[in-house]
Amino acid sequence: MNQDHKNRIPQTVRLFALTLIFTTSAGWLTGSASAYDQLQPSQLTSGSQMRRAFRSVVSTPRSWTVRVRVNGREASLGAIVESDGWILTKASQLEGKVTCELTTAERYEAEIIGVDGKLDLALLKIDARNLPTVQWQAITDPKVGQWLVTPGLSMSPVSVGVLSVTRRDIKPAPGVLGVQIDDANGGALVKQVMRESGAEEAGLKPGDVILNVAGENIDSASSLSRFIRKFLPGDRVQVRLLRDEEEINAVVVLTDPQMLIYDRLREMQKKMGGALSRRKTGFSEVLQHDTVLRPEDCGGVIVDLQGKAIGLNIARAGRTKSFAIPADQVIPMIQKLKLKEYAPYNPQKDPKEQTVAAGSAS
Repeated sequence: MNQDHKNRIPQTVRLFALTLIFTTSAGWLTGSASAYDQLQPSQLTSGSQMRRAFRSVVSTPRSWTVRVRVNGREASLGAIVESDGWILTKASQLEGKVTCELTTAERYEAEIIGVDGKLDLALLKIDARNLPTVQWQAITDPKVGQWLVTPGLSMSPVSVGVLSVTRRDIKPAPGVLGVQIDDANGGALVKQVMRESGAEEAGLKPGDVILNVAGENIDSASSLSRFIRKFLPGDRVQVRLLRDEEEINAVVVLTDPQMLIYDRLREMQKKMGGALSRRKTGFSEVLQHDTVLRPEDCGGVIVDLQGKAIGLNIARAGRTKSFAIPADQVIPMIQKLKLKEYAPYNPQKDPKEQTVAAGSAS
C-alpha cells in the first residue's frame, strides 16, 4: 500500500502476510523469509511496517525507478530501460514540462520521444549516462496469490500486493469530453459542463460552440458524439470553440464516462481508496493485482520477490484493483518508441495529431 493509504491494507494481503509469519516453505519466498519473520501480527495493520519488510526486494529495483514530474508536480513513476537515459512511463499522465528525478536526487529535464496510445506508454529521454537499467522477467507470468512489489525512490516500496487475476484483456470504454450538448449553427452547443470532467479542467463553459475536435470539423451534436467515441479516457484532444464571437482553442483530457455518471460511486471511491487513473481501460493484455496505488504511482515497474520486473504498472482501476502490462508486451515497444514510430503529443503540431491515441483507439 502507498503512503497515502498506509492504514488501509487489502484483505488478501493481510491473509497472505499472516500465513507468511508461520510459513516460509514456498519456493518463491527463497531469500526473503527473514524479512517476513520480523513481522508481528500486530504490525500487519500498519502500512509503513508492512512495506518496510519488503525493503530487500526493492533494494536494486529502486535504482532503476524514477519519479516523473510535470510542471513540478508528481505525475507518474518511470523505469530506466537503457543506461544512456531512456525512460518508459505512462503516457496519459504527461501534460506539460516533464522532469525526471533519480534515486540519487538528481533531476533532469526530459523530452518525450515516442508515445503509444494503445498501451498508454511514453518513452522519455534525459541527458544522463551509465544509469542502472531494468532487469526483466518476461519468461513466465507470476501465479495468482504471488507477492508483487512496486518500487519507488525510497528504501521502502511504494506498495505491496498480490496477483489477483491471470493475464486478460480489458475492453475499451470510449472517452467523453464531459459536456451535455445540443445542435448549434455550425457546431455543437455546450449546454452544461459536468463536474470533475476534462472539459471543466480545460475551462469549457455553457454557451460555447464546439467547431472542431482533433482536426475534425463538427457540424452537429451527433457528429461530435460519433467522432469522440474513437478515443479513450485519458487521451488529449485539441478543441476549437466559439465563445462570445471569438474562436479559441483548448486541450481537453477525455474522461471515463462511468466516473461522470455515478457521482456517488466517484465520491465513495475517493473516501475508501483514493483516486483512479484517467485511462484504465482498452488494454489487450494486463496482469491484475490488488496493490493500492495512486494514479501518480503508475508508470513504473512492478517486481516479484526476486526483484525482477514482471510488468509495468499502467492503471489504478478500482479500490483494490490495479493493472500492469506484462513484460513481454512492454519490451518490444521500447525500440519502436525509440525510433519515433509514434509521434509524441504536441499542441503546436497539426491539429490532426492532437491526441495521444490517434489511429489506435477503437
